[in-house]
Amino acid sequence: MIAAVMCGGRGTRMGGVEKPMIELAGRRFVERVFAALRDSGRFERIIAVVSPNAPATRKFLSSAGVEVMETPGDGYASDLSLVLERLSPEKVLVVPSDLPLLTAQAARQAAEALSGIDSPAASVAIEKSFVEKLGLVPSVAIGDLCHSGITLFDAARAKGAMEERYVIMNKAELAVNVNTKKEKEIAESLVKRANDLAGNPGL
Repeated sequence: MIAAVMCGGRGTRMGGVEKPMIELAGRRFVERVFAALRDSGRFERIIAVVSPNAPATRKFLSSAGVEVMETPGDGYASDLSLVLERLSPEKVLVVPSDLPLLTAQAARQAAEALSGIDSPAASVAIEKSFVEKLGLVPSVAIGDLCHSGITLFDAARAKGAMEERYVIMNKAELAVNVNTKKEKEIAESLVKRANDLAGNPGL
């Protein structure tokens, strides 16, 4: 299985800073996501998907020796289609770089749960009520569920309109998708709380 981290966001709602490069508890979002995926032990390759929209991210990842795949940056769906076409016929876990609370355990559990579903696309979803209890405003909603942004694609079958199935995983590590300054504040409070209570190294 391959992991593809989408790192092309401009971060327009975050004060102009490229989202993958924003820091949380001393580490950049993209560093935290890559560490979680690497330490999960589930992936043969971990690729950073970059675009002209995030030049600082591309430079940082390239200098760190990360495998980088360049896309035009014409939009998330367009770039994703290109990634899947290039990686076909592999199974590809797509992960956004703005999930800074992701841990190795959560990444491993998500990959294992999604691997058991026979579908061109299988995604992690979170109950809307759980997201709201965290103080977040649900963004991508599917009825009473919220999309985490984590999807396992069968790249050989993921073409055009396709069936997408869901696994519900109510975990803060998968639910906190940071798009605004308020969401970053919530992520910071959750990291502090986790460290105070349990000393979780993944957070």
